[in-house]
This record gives sequence, structure tokens and C-alpha cells, in this order.
Amino acid sequence: MVANRFAAAALLLASIFSAVSASAADTHKPSVSIAVENISLASATMERLQLNASVSLVSSRKVTLSEVAFAELNASGVPFYANPISEPLILLPNQKVLPPRPLVLTVYLRDLNNLKPLRALVEDGKVSVTGMAYASVELTQGERLLLLTSHVRVPMKVNSSVELHIPGGMIAKIAALALIDHVQQGLESAGSVWQTGARMLSERRESLWKDYAPALVLAHATYDLQDAAGNTFHFESTAMGFRIDGHQVLLPKSVLEPWKFDPYVAASMKEQGSLKVANYDLSLWPSHARLRDDGGQLSPSQAWSLSAHQIKVLPLTKDETEPMLLTEGGKPVKIKVHSRQSAAALGLVEITDPAVAPMSPLLAASVKPPDAANPAAGPLAVFRFPEGTEAREANPGIMLVSARPGAASLQLDSPIDSTGWGSPVIAPEGIIGIVTSEHSMISITEAAKALNFSLGAGGETSK
Repeated sequence: MVANRFAAAALLLASIFSAVSASAADTHKPSVSIAVENISLASATMERLQLNASVSLVSSRKVTLSEVAFAELNASGVPFYANPISEPLILLPNQKVLPPRPLVLTVYLRDLNNLKPLRALVEDGKVSVTGMAYASVELTQGERLLLLTSHVRVPMKVNSSVELHIPGGMIAKIAALALIDHVQQGLESAGSVWQTGARMLSERRESLWKDYAPALVLAHATYDLQDAAGNTFHFESTAMGFRIDGHQVLLPKSVLEPWKFDPYVAASMKEQGSLKVANYDLSLWPSHARLRDDGGQLSPSQAWSLSAHQIKVLPLTKDETEPMLLTEGGKPVKIKVHSRQSAAALGLVEITDPAVAPMSPLLAASVKPPDAANPAAGPLAVFRFPEGTEAREANPGIMLVSARPGAASLQLDSPIDSTGWGSPVIAPEGIIGIVTSEHSMISITEAAKALNFSLGAGGETSK
């Protein structure tokens, strides 16, 4: 799904920027690119597998990067996570710079329904890494005045293919494959995926499945961008959400207005004013609904959709944006994309299908989420649809995590991939937040206030 979006964005941008002369480029704005130089196997345990990646960065002019963050990383079909590069980096014009420490890529086995793609990655010895990186550029005083912002983030596509080096040679490779096979046998002997086996281990997991799983939905948005000549470029976005009360569904705005969250789409729409959003549709599948027909095609038969007039999008809150700098075709473009770090990144949808019964309101926690006086909370529960729309059925899984206060939002101690964005974050007392990105969640108090909803009796949001 991510690769398709990147391909569509690249094609669209190429069609736009090919018509822009190089003389229009603004030399005050840097172009930064990233590449994976080499990858080696770092460790393999029953819980995770880690790779060490050496990355390089190149800039069109001298810049200082305060941080490089990563999102939606995928290595040969396996979702990986990477902590940000936090050491300041000085990039000289057109000179390759390697951070002093390798980038550690981590895959959590909890995220995989099947370990065969991971086994193939280790066995084949070839890794194709894709995803996004975001470089935070420190601006000079003059640049701040010119660009009318104190900082800027530069989005970069990660797209590299390298050989996998395994220290210890064939003996270490055989040991890693044996470990993967052992975990795979455990999954298969349980008769289901990791989450299904794990949920039977505690009364709390059983309670979570009973009380919250019926409220979950898998959301899939599709839309086209059309130019003045009638050419169309197709895009898709997937997230999850949950029914909060009656017929209302809380969702990430990234499936309600997905074009506002994609930096490449935002740049395209800015550069070519004639581009218009067309054919937007949204489908919601309740948990355990069938997603695909016998032919393997995505099926709307058990979904509620806009096009079938079964749902409607309620008025959205005012956008909260952050500046980014995107360079494509030699022309840097300052853009604004929607932030994921506030309740403005959420929205409500109402189910209008008269055949759908209303739900009883979910319960918000009567305890405060993590703050300075209460720095960590756990165990908290979140849900994921680990296979997204690629699965035959919309079967959710449960993860247990902890959280602590961050600079702008609550920070999850364990990363959550995009198949869990929009999940409720559940304490034993009730819902305390909503997952909005890999490490961030918005408190249910903030969301309820911004969107003007409330959860059920006894579920008052924390003050």
C-alpha cells in the first residue's frame, strides 16, 4: 500500500515538475536525500529481530540537521521501526555524510501474523528498504525571515536495495533461521496468530475483546487527483477507528482528508493549482467482517461506505499544520501538511444505515493519563488490524504497551505501526487516548473537548 502511494506520488510530481524551469528554483531552500549504504544482522530473539543500517545523507547546500525521524519503514515486506537520529549533523554541499552510529531497525515478532517474509529476508540475503524520513533543518536568522518559519522539516523517500551482511557467517545465519522457524512453529501450533493466542492468557484480554473489539472498525479511503487535462492519479489510505456512542465513529483525519497528510500530494497541489480531489470514498468494516471475496478482491459487501450513503462525515475541526520543505525535480517547495500531534488530527463519522443498531457508549478512564506527576502508565492496551485491507477478514489483534508524557502529546514506549493508528488506548479503568502515530497518542479528554463528544455514564474524561 505504501509503495503504491509513493509510486503514484512520484508519477504525479514528475508530471508537474517536468514543466517547471530550473531557473525557478529557490536556492535558499535545501534539498536533502537519504540512502541506505549497507545492512547487517544485529540480533535475533524470541521477541524481536534487529538490523544495523548505515545510512548516508546528502544536501544541496550547507545545512545543520537537528534530527532525522523515520516512519512507515518496510524491509522486503516486513515492517521495521527505527529511533530518530538525534545527533546534530552538518551537511556540506553535495557531500555524503554518514551519522556516527548505525541506524537500528527493529521488527517486533508481535507485528507479524506469519514469519515467512522475515525468514525469506534472512535467507535470501537481499533487503529492499522503503519508507519515509523527515529531516529537521536548523535555519539561519535570514532564512527564518525569508521562509517565515523558525524551523522546517524536509520529507525524504527511503528507497534502497542492499545485501544483508550476517556477522558470523553461515553458522549465525543457520541459528537465526532456526530461531525464526521455532517461533513460526509456535504460532502455527497455537492454531492462530500471536494476538489470538495471547488474548487467552488473561482475564483482562478476554474483557478487552468483549468490551472493545465490537466497537472497532477498519477504515479505507480512496481518492483521485485530477489535473486540467483530465489525467487522474489514484491514492489510498488506511487506518482504524472505533465507535464511541450510538452511531458515531472516531477516526484519524488521515482517512477523512488524506491529501492533507501526504507531503508529496500537498506539494503537487501547491505547484499545480488545477489539481482537484475527485472520487473520494470511505469504507468502514466492523471487526471480523469479511474484507475480500472468493476472488481475492476487496469487497464492500460487509462495509459501510460514503458512496452507498451508509455513513456521513461530520464537520471537521480546524486544521493544524506544520511546515515542510520538499524538493522534487530540482525545485524546492515549502508546503504545509496536517499535524498528527493534536486532536485536530481526528474526526467523527456517523453511521446513517438504518439497519445498524446503535452501540452503548464506551467508557473513558476516570484516571488521568500520564503526566509529570504520573510519568508512566501501563499496562495499556491498543488494537491493530495487522494485515490491513490485505487480510481476508478484519481481525484485530491486541498489544500491551506503556506510555509517558511527551513534548506535545503522550508518548508510547513501544512503537505502533500504521495498522494501529486510530486505536483506542485502554487502561483498566477505560479509554485514556487514541493512537495517532508510531509513538504518540492524543488523550481522550482532548479529543472529546475538540470534537464535542462524550463517553458513557461513569466515563467522565479526566480534568
